Amino acid sequence: MNEKKKCPNCGLLIDSDMEKCPYCGYVIKSDDYKVNETKMVVDNKIEEKPKFKIDKNVIKFNEPRDVSIVKEISLFLTVFIGLSLINILVAYIVKLIDAEYLKTTNGVGVINLASYAILFITLMLILIKDYKKVFTNFIKNRTYLYGVAYGFLNILITATYSYIVTYFYPGFSQNDNENSLEAIIKIYPILSVLIFGIIGPMCEEIGYRLGLFSVLRRWNRPMAYVLVGIIFGFIHFDYTSTNLIIEFLNLPAYIFAGLLFSYIYDKEGIETSMTAHITNNVFSIVMTILSGVATNAK
Repeated sequence: MNEKKKCPNCGLLIDSDMEKCPYCGYVIKSDDYKVNETKMVVDNKIEEKPKFKIDKNVIKFNEPRDVSIVKEISLFLTVFIGLSLINILVAYIVKLIDAEYLKTTNGVGVINLASYAILFITLMLILIKDYKKVFTNFIKNRTYLYGVAYGFLNILITATYSYIVTYFYPGFSQNDNENSLEAIIKIYPILSVLIFGIIGPMCEEIGYRLGLFSVLRRWNRPMAYVLVGIIFGFIHFDYTSTNLIIEFLNLPAYIFAGLLFSYIYDKEGIETSMTAHITNNVFSIVMTILSGVATNAK
């Protein structure tokens, strides 16, 4: 029995050696049976071969809502350098009023709280014409759902990291930056939630994500992640500490947070990274307050 093949025109089976279809009269050409490698003929239908697909949602980023590069650089420098200058200016004013008060924990707290408040106002003035473009997602439920979830993810990973480090280095503790904040929180609990829990994270996200990350992302996205993560880690590093081992052991947690917040900003926008950062900070501050209350109650 001769091998059968389908007529390219009518689809009926004919002998494979025929050059003309006996049913429709179609003259068979030599290239009629050349099929694309990605297709196959099945029951008169051409079906695509299944292709392996990778879910790219994890690495699919939103369209950037960057402001001008001049403003991005201004935002970064205002936070990176401006905060220190504002701090020095406020400290100088306090010193003129009461030099001894400057040496107390209360005085240090007032200086830090006032400095962040002034910094926030300055950043808002820089962005005064860009509110509608930059902060469009604050009205969306997704912003808060994802922001809070990412914030607790960072808390979980930080706690896990601390547990592992403590296992291998029993003397591990929080760094000087956290110790200073804790002392201020105990004196000014409500203001600390407002300044260090909400305004501080918003300032850092504007400066390091909307500012520095956006500038670097224009040229190279991986480089933006690496540099911003490292810089974000080292701004929480106390070079004057008497225990640099503790400072270095705490550093990876801050670098990871910098990478995570950059990813959130890159994928979801500045509003979600702010929400995540605020969730992380407010949770830590509230736990510090509750810990102080529990200690005083004993």
